[in-house]
Amino acid sequence: MRKMMKTAIAALLLSGTALKPALAQDCTSPTRCDELGYTFSAEDCKGIRSLICPFDSSKYFCVEAGDSAAGAAPGSILYSDGTVSDSVIPSKTPVGIVAYVAGAMRFAVALAETTAEWGGYGYDVPCLTNYGDSSSAQTDFNGSTNTSCIINYSSSNSYPAAEYCNTYKPVSSGKGSSGWYLPAAGELYVMNFSYGAINLGLQKLSKTQLQNAYYWSSSEYGNGSAWDVRPSDGDMGYSYKGYAGRVRCVLAF
Repeated sequence: MRKMMKTAIAALLLSGTALKPALAQDCTSPTRCDELGYTFSAEDCKGIRSLICPFDSSKYFCVEAGDSAAGAAPGSILYSDGTVSDSVIPSKTPVGIVAYVAGAMRFAVALAETTAEWGGYGYDVPCLTNYGDSSSAQTDFNGSTNTSCIINYSSSNSYPAAEYCNTYKPVSSGKGSSGWYLPAAGELYVMNFSYGAINLGLQKLSKTQLQNAYYWSSSEYGNGSAWDVRPSDGDMGYSYKGYAGRVRCVLAF
């Protein structure tokens, strides 16, 4: 059973099994065009291929020439050749679904997920920042650095969630063959702005959609727990590191 530990760590063991009843915190935020990268006007994009925000037709995203993925918007399919498209292209190999675009910052979620423990219960990973509340954890967008930190941390412990993403290779070459990481709490949190679009993209490919459930982040709370986030609405909490939670890797592109 699952437990969201908001004010204290309570690792309860019952016959060797972690007891985790749920608590919740309402972090729901409305979808905003600027949060999805639509920060330009029609005049800004005049003469340039552009995308219009589905929630506000006055907000645009300008596609810059020379960048094969510049037209990326949440829900688009990322292919192994580095291109993105709203459509399924049978001749290409999909590797992820665009989850977030804000200027130069953009990342895609994997087409598959697993369940795994965060690992290392009782040990504080020294190269990670400890976030003591949800508002500060939301600022952590350093999932790639966090994952490298966890993997390189010299200890006798295993860290299954980070290890899964570090070795995740849906294709043998090209975009998606490396660079996957366990998203930070902030990266999981902003997925709630485009949750529907992400799942629509996954549905186009008949892949496992993001669930209305909590996913492990690479953000640490302390020696006994780490942050997990529900991408469907951005709700956040911290859970016992020995809990087998959902894991969905992401890739910056």
